[in-house]
Amino acid sequence: METKGIGKKIKMLRTRAGVGLRGLSRLADISPASLTTIEKGETSPTLATLQKILNALGMSFADFFSGGSTNDQSPVYMFKNMESIKDENRQYTLMLPKRMDVRFGMIYETIGHSEDDAVEWESHNYDLGGVVISGGPAKLEIKDQGSWTIRKGDAYYVKAFSKHRLINSGKKSLTQITVMDPPVY
Repeated sequence: METKGIGKKIKMLRTRAGVGLRGLSRLADISPASLTTIEKGETSPTLATLQKILNALGMSFADFFSGGSTNDQSPVYMFKNMESIKDENRQYTLMLPKRMDVRFGMIYETIGHSEDDAVEWESHNYDLGGVVISGGPAKLEIKDQGSWTIRKGDAYYVKAFSKHRLINSGKKSLTQITVMDPPVY
């Protein structure tokens, strides 16, 4: 989906939900000016910002990009059929479908090199775990708890509602698998 399409869809969802621009910006913890430029298609939100907006609207990535759940009951999910979303520094591939019988979410992530101040803090209403497959090292920071260096093969766990961020301090892209419970995409 292109920048203008993302903005138009956010505005349509906000309007349908009966939420004003300032109300959504407050719920998503972003500035009204940022939300305005996103809705007008002048800027594209980072994945972290888009997730804040979608959480505030009670929507998942899967619903936003694909329009809902799948009826296919196969236990095998082909990579070529998986939905991918990205911003300038990150790509998420939603590995499992949104179905009632799938009890956790799993994402294949690729994260480019970044500086500390360029990575947004995130907070989710679900527990999150991950394992680094390649690249790195990376720094995991959890607000008021500390920071840790993680490398290929290392795993981590972040409790729901903890402010955190993962910063790829390596020169190569970092790939990881993250899981969330309950599934929210």
